[in-house]
Amino acid sequence: MSRFRPLHSHAYAPVARPRRLVAGVLMAAGTLLALGVFLVDTFTPLQSAVAVVYVVVVLLVAASGSRRAILGATIGCLVLTAVAYLRGHGWPEVDASMLRCAVSLGAIGITGVLALRNHERMLTIAGQARLIELTHDSIFVRDMDDVIVLWNGGAEQLYGWTAHEALGRRAGDLLGTAFPGERGEADIALFGAGRWEGEVFQRHRDGRIVIVEARCALLRDEYGRARVILEAGTDVTERRAATAALADSERRYRSMFETARVSFWEEDYSLVMDRVDALRAQGMTDFAAYIEAHPEFVTEACSLTQVTDVNEAAVRMLGARCREDLIGPLDRLLPGSERTFARVLLKIVDGSGVAEGETYLYNLCGERLTVLFALNMPLGPARYDRVLVSVVDITERKRTERAVIAMQAELAQAARVTALGEMSASIAHEVNQPLAAIVTHGEASLRWLRRPEPNIDEACIAIERVVRDARRASEVVHRVRSLASKEPRQHVRFDLAALVEECAQLLDGEIALHRIVLRVDVGRDAPAPRGDRVQLQQVVVNLMANAVRAMSTVSGPRHLVVRARADASDGLLVEVEDSGTGIPEHIAPHLFDAFVTTRGEGMGMGLAICRSTVESHGGRLWATNRPGGGATFHFTLPLAEAAEAHA
Repeated sequence: MSRFRPLHSHAYAPVARPRRLVAGVLMAAGTLLALGVFLVDTFTPLQSAVAVVYVVVVLLVAASGSRRAILGATIGCLVLTAVAYLRGHGWPEVDASMLRCAVSLGAIGITGVLALRNHERMLTIAGQARLIELTHDSIFVRDMDDVIVLWNGGAEQLYGWTAHEALGRRAGDLLGTAFPGERGEADIALFGAGRWEGEVFQRHRDGRIVIVEARCALLRDEYGRARVILEAGTDVTERRAATAALADSERRYRSMFETARVSFWEEDYSLVMDRVDALRAQGMTDFAAYIEAHPEFVTEACSLTQVTDVNEAAVRMLGARCREDLIGPLDRLLPGSERTFARVLLKIVDGSGVAEGETYLYNLCGERLTVLFALNMPLGPARYDRVLVSVVDITERKRTERAVIAMQAELAQAARVTALGEMSASIAHEVNQPLAAIVTHGEASLRWLRRPEPNIDEACIAIERVVRDARRASEVVHRVRSLASKEPRQHVRFDLAALVEECAQLLDGEIALHRIVLRVDVGRDAPAPRGDRVQLQQVVVNLMANAVRAMSTVSGPRHLVVRARADASDGLLVEVEDSGTGIPEHIAPHLFDAFVTTRGEGMGMGLAICRSTVESHGGRLWATNRPGGGATFHFTLPLAEAAEAHA
């Protein structure tokens, strides 16, 4: 085994006795030896340089004492030597005894100086040893036979073995060190350059394998011979596991990014954020207000945003030959979308949530594409160089939606015409009444005028009645034409009570035929709704007509109630309630589906169109059965949303 001795520390070598006890014994031995030398030198006739033995006293004190003790022992021995010489020889004369005294004094002084210097070196080494002990890194030393001769606290924590268990054992047997490559290459580097660094696999006391980032240094003696190898290590097991997990996550991300059928873009907003930071440094705090006041900033930010990567789906969507065709400033693909991009900028500056919405792009062929996008905020405050954006092309979907809306408008028109046909008897009754009155009042006015003495006053009264009834007939015709009209619709604010009254007049014949009692209850707190008056009139007419038909076969009282009131959650709630047969259970789940009807001659489109109309106004339509028989149809009109949609 090497002659290398560990420094004083509990982790380096076992201590046989408490250090204080050993120091006390050495101090006592030094004191007794100094006293003995003084007595021999003073009271015996010996002529030899006995005082030289004081050197041993200084060495004994230096082996265990402090700097003060070494200095005191040296001065004390010098004084004792001088006192013994003067007592035995008187005033000094140059002779052999004086030379012996001078030699003794010189030896004692030199020994004291060397002891003090050695003490300082030992303090330095002890401090370094304490640093080694305090470090969290594993540090151990093995000799050229691979035997461990030093083992610090960091090694205990890393490997699980205490210093008492590790000292004296071979490192290879204890740790089972394995190298990723050839061990010979590590040995060549260590014995050639004196250093080697790399990762090794070593065994913990509990049997698990730890990955250690090792740093080895070869220590040589003054003759250049290899003495020991110092090895420092850091446990990187968790770091490597995290790195492997991150690499695996990156591989999965790249795989999803490349193979997804959805278009994915990676965008770099670093230059934009540099611009934002510069504005903040100038005192800008309200970014939204700044964009409102400086719309040119949005255009600038769009040009500063860089598309750094896209997947194959994006290449196909934009008609590019390869992804390199799409790399570059974002404003090449996103022109004229300042409003949308401004919302994205505000989300990025806030650094929270997901920016999403609908916008349009231009592909490389110049075609306009309508797309849905979602932009995920960066994970860290400084990671604006890799913002992921998903883009879905909904151009065809939008075209289909427009076609469906047009078809729904045609169906609604057909339904209105059908409803007018079904209400023809009621409409004829409404028109015939004022026409008959016109004929009657016209004939009366003629009679008053053909008298031998025409009664002008009575004739005028009769003619005024003719005008009134003609206007009444004109209003009926106007309502019918309005309901059947295909003119573009406009959202306006209207009187709901008046609309219900008009619907009741259209159905007056049917209501009278089936002896139905109609009650209109529009609450005073009910706000005036805003929407397409003709479309909403169709909804009310359909619901009232369905209620009339549902009560046509029931016996007993027949009541139709149309009520409206303010609703805390939805703005306005309208209900059409009847005392008819109710909604069959097998029909209820599909009541508002297209082509579902309980009448053999019906189209099954009325309620489907009603729901579509109400939902297009931002409301909802549903139906419930009444406990006492009959059904209630409810629909809401969210006033704020309707106004915003119109705007």
